[in-house]
Amino acid sequence: MSALKIPSTTDSSDEFTGEQLALPTSERVTATTKHGKVVGGRVRNGVQVFLNVPYAEDVPRWTDAKALPADYVYPSREYTIDGKYCAQPRRSADDQTPQRIKLGLGEPTDCPFFADIFVPSRYDLSAPASSRPLLPVKVFIHGGFLQFGSTSGFHHNQQQYRCEEYNEVRVLLGYRVSILGFLAAAKPVISGNYGFKDAWIGLQWVQDNIEAFGGDKNLVDLSGLSGGSHLVAQLLHHAARHCEKKAPFRTAMLLSNAILTNQPPPEVAQAQFECICLVLGLDTSRLDILNVLQDAEKVSTPKLIEAVENVGVMGTFRGVEAADGWVHEIVEFQRSGGLAAGLRKAGVTSVVISEVSEEWAFYQAVHPAKSVDELVPNLARYYPHAIAEKLVALYPFLPENPSPAAIDGLFGQIMADGQVYIPSRQLARDLVNAGFPTIRVQCRYLCDIWAKLGPYVQHGADLYLYHFRLSTLLPAEVIIATNLVKEIETERSRVESGEPSKPADMVLTLEGDGSLAWKRDARYEEYMAKEAAIRTV
Repeated sequence: MSALKIPSTTDSSDEFTGEQLALPTSERVTATTKHGKVVGGRVRNGVQVFLNVPYAEDVPRWTDAKALPADYVYPSREYTIDGKYCAQPRRSADDQTPQRIKLGLGEPTDCPFFADIFVPSRYDLSAPASSRPLLPVKVFIHGGFLQFGSTSGFHHNQQQYRCEEYNEVRVLLGYRVSILGFLAAAKPVISGNYGFKDAWIGLQWVQDNIEAFGGDKNLVDLSGLSGGSHLVAQLLHHAARHCEKKAPFRTAMLLSNAILTNQPPPEVAQAQFECICLVLGLDTSRLDILNVLQDAEKVSTPKLIEAVENVGVMGTFRGVEAADGWVHEIVEFQRSGGLAAGLRKAGVTSVVISEVSEEWAFYQAVHPAKSVDELVPNLARYYPHAIAEKLVALYPFLPENPSPAAIDGLFGQIMADGQVYIPSRQLARDLVNAGFPTIRVQCRYLCDIWAKLGPYVQHGADLYLYHFRLSTLLPAEVIIATNLVKEIETERSRVESGEPSKPADMVLTLEGDGSLAWKRDARYEEYMAKEAAIRTV
């Protein structure tokens, strides 16, 4: 980027990619894949965009996604419509956020197996493949606690700016969330983890098809925010254990999430399965109960989602330790050095672990409570019950008859620590101890658009910097974003060249004034002590 010219845009921050592609001025473009031609369009800055391109076949509910067969041919239509997202519950009964802000312009589906692809404006997709240089590929996994979210919506939209300025292909992958992505049971056997496996199939599609869009399959960098970051951590573990050849990505970046504990077995999720069936009026002793649940005529998707919204703390679905090999003994494997060794063998070259300084400001509003008795049940949505109890015990007791605000504040602190601060340091420590190239980042800078919402650098506030989202950034913030990305890439090049990573308690810090500095993590020992206490469960 020229030092004399700061990139900018006249686009509105709430203008969606699909809306620009629907303009009469949007030129149509074509990419030729292994499954035939797909037609996309240009957005206002010229970037070539293809929306909702399938990466897998539709399957019945709670069935593993399947890669497109070799003879599959893409339907002849324009891939310019923000057409779908995974069916999911409302975040809360009183959530007044407009649907387009949360999920974009599409409609719900049981099978969100698609990729949104962004290609720089200057890249000639019509030229012979042999004559085209291949570009780096950035794949992003959206967040939402594994319960919500889409590739579109306000926070993940507008990938065209970074695509253009950094001359890279950008890909957003859809995956199943909530009950469709993570229902599990021992009887009948429902293996769970479908959302994790969806993303893996999506990455394999990228390997097989991204050259058609100008991307280099050997230069795929994977990242995710929040629940998407948790998913990336799961993919790291899967790659380290099960890749017979190379992983479908070379680097990973985790934004504000990692894995704190091992996941429970499907037997623990049995009560959740039975609760859903009870609300639906179904007899769980039926031998054909799974077939009934999979039949959309007997249990429609809206009815299924309504059931999720009416089971309280049972309505949060997470990963399990399944018989198919996903997510087994994560903590032990990671701590032993097995994760680092497996990643090296799979060709993964580095991991970046990022967080913001006030994660709690977001989490305190997630599950409003009236009583301290709600703390453990709400934490048990995300952790085994024994871990939830142990987490609460690590914090000072609230005074008698605390206010709802005090309860929510404590919950926010515990969740921020359990979702981000402890597992991020845990992962960094285990990778650094094993000599794996690792970089830690913390953002303390509050972008102007976030400052209008409050004084805290809260969960997700750094995403606009990483995604170079010009429609939301002031000119000075564009420079800050550029410097941040440059410094991370400089450090990545250093550690990937064989030089040792900085100690796990050293973090690249984006300060409140926009400056960058390597600083010692003043709370590292505190969080590691909490991690040690949790491990005694």
